[in-house]
Amino acid sequence: MYFGFFFPHFPYQFFSLPLWVSAMNILAILLGGGLGSLARFAMSKWVLSQTGTTFPWGTLTVNLIGAFVIGFLTGLFERWTIPPQLRLFLFVGILGGFTTFSTYGLETFTLFKRSEFLLAVSNFLLTNLVGFVLVAVGYFSAEVLIKFLKGIL
Repeated sequence: MYFGFFFPHFPYQFFSLPLWVSAMNILAILLGGGLGSLARFAMSKWVLSQTGTTFPWGTLTVNLIGAFVIGFLTGLFERWTIPPQLRLFLFVGILGGFTTFSTYGLETFTLFKRSEFLLAVSNFLLTNLVGFVLVAVGYFSAEVLIKFLKGIL
């Protein structure tokens, strides 16, 4: 393998990858991302089948669920140590595939572009304000669970 173009001083050097790049880390992210994306697709479609397509309720729902879950897991994992691959699987993989911030931005922009300003502002405020609140609720729910488990264990 020739790396002279990238490393002219070491034309035949085989470089080592950073520590975070390992087969297990990549597999954890790939599997989690796939599962999170499938869950986002299913949840969004189900919510839209219940609410219609006038407002992006599906995206809002998955983002708010994701906000709660990331807060909850952060609250748990600040106190309980988990393997790095599990953290990557859950946070980068599942939640990265499940939450849809880029889709949210595009849908909000599309509402503005269609001059549906009230819907666009509503989506912006609901996603950001309620999302922030749900991160905090998830975090403090984890604290309550930990106190409860300490009491029964």
